[in-house]
Amino acid sequence: MGMAASQARYLGLTARKTNVEYEGQQVNQARTALANELNNTFNDLIALEVPIAPSTQDYTTTQYSYEDGTVGETISSMTPIEGDTDGYNYLVTHYHYSDVFTGIENKKRNPQVYVSDRVDDKEIEENQIQTTVDPVSGETVYTVKGNQCTAYDETDPDQLAIYEQLSNSYSELQNAEPENLMTYKDAGGNIHFVLANQLENAATGTVDPETETADLSDYYIKNSKPTMDTIAANTVTNVTDPETGESSYAVNGNTCTLYDENNEELKTAFEKAVAENPALGKLDPSEIYTYTDENKGVHFISQEDLNNIVTGTDAGNDYSVTAGAPILLGNIELDVYNPDDKEQSAAYEQILKDWPNSVFAASDSKVYTWVSNGQRYFACEEELLASWESAPDLTKPTENQNTLNYYCAQDISTKIEVTERAIVDFDDTGRAESIRFEDSSVVRPLITETITDEAAYEDAMNQYNYNQAVYEKEIENINAKTKKIQEQDRTLELRLRQLDTEQEALQTEMEAVKKVIDKNIESTFKTFE
Repeated sequence: MGMAASQARYLGLTARKTNVEYEGQQVNQARTALANELNNTFNDLIALEVPIAPSTQDYTTTQYSYEDGTVGETISSMTPIEGDTDGYNYLVTHYHYSDVFTGIENKKRNPQVYVSDRVDDKEIEENQIQTTVDPVSGETVYTVKGNQCTAYDETDPDQLAIYEQLSNSYSELQNAEPENLMTYKDAGGNIHFVLANQLENAATGTVDPETETADLSDYYIKNSKPTMDTIAANTVTNVTDPETGESSYAVNGNTCTLYDENNEELKTAFEKAVAENPALGKLDPSEIYTYTDENKGVHFISQEDLNNIVTGTDAGNDYSVTAGAPILLGNIELDVYNPDDKEQSAAYEQILKDWPNSVFAASDSKVYTWVSNGQRYFACEEELLASWESAPDLTKPTENQNTLNYYCAQDISTKIEVTERAIVDFDDTGRAESIRFEDSSVVRPLITETITDEAAYEDAMNQYNYNQAVYEKEIENINAKTKKIQEQDRTLELRLRQLDTEQEALQTEMEAVKKVIDKNIESTFKTFE
């Protein structure tokens, strides 16, 4: 090998060795990074919290209860009281569940409200209160259910005895002026008390602004107990024109006029009413009265029925036609809410109480009701018409209507909870054995039970199973990551060994080439010696 070739070879080996050394440094740095990553993974493993299965003992408590008449009361907490001046030693919270009549709001999507002319035939009951004028004295005489009323006579021992019993129970009687008290005897001889001002309001259907009603309160003794009944105000009253002196009628405060066949609007409504109520068409048109209610419904009623109702002789039929009124909800017929129906009234009043800020409660429009699956529901005309008008396609007005708010009232099981002071006595083992509350003198024995909250335990077990699954998944991920790091490190270690072997080979070859170069130099310089 010549001098130049040897030197070129030596330089090439030197460069290759430098590259191997550099690659080795890179491999070592990579292994250092993998070591750091493996250390972090180990730290993550140490930081994992091992899930602990719940114990039923953690959800088992001692529960005290007692019987309060027919109601079972459960004690939920007992907090010690110190220094109570009345001697009570615990503040006790106890509860029971009871059915509470509750108003409920519902929402019906696409309610399919159908609006059309509504024809009704409502029976008006005969008036319970009649008034006549004494031809001699000119005084008004009141009759309640056919029984004439007279002024209260406190010198009458029978009247006085009944009044004293009633006035002890009803403050309005006790506080009434003597001249405002009137009495009557029913068919059984029982003495009844009524207030003269209420008689006048009930006879004329005038609402008292204080009581917000025109009904009459009727007080009497029933089964040896003071009792108060409500007698509905007169529906139909006689109205006398102060100028002409002519007498007419008013139904629920709406003045009646004779039916005019020449009035096209009345005639159209009359024909619609007759179409569904043929009995109306058999009456003499000259003896039919008509009026329009607050909802613009047109009513028809015969003079004979009006007279019978006024005199308390018989009930009467009131036929009406209301244009543009809700008729159907889907395939269910809608009825107008009847406040005289106790079942309807109770539900309606409860809804107003529980939903005072609803459109239903604030609306002055007519209320409709219907029954579905044995449950009675309510909705106001305002919201029914709003749903009807919301249909996007006027040719299909009962499709794709906006949601309707509607209501019902039903018994809901409700937790009734009370907190009050009590005296709690304990036995020698520290277990409570009796209790007496501040509002009672009864000492009630306590029933002790060991109760496990199965629902809470089940929830805790479900959470444990979830946590265990997450933990096992984290372990699996860490093991997989560790395995991958170890495989990468083994690959780098193998490469490092290869580089080390290559480095040794290069070093050996470099030493051999260096000897050749040294020999060539030596032989060259000796030539000139």
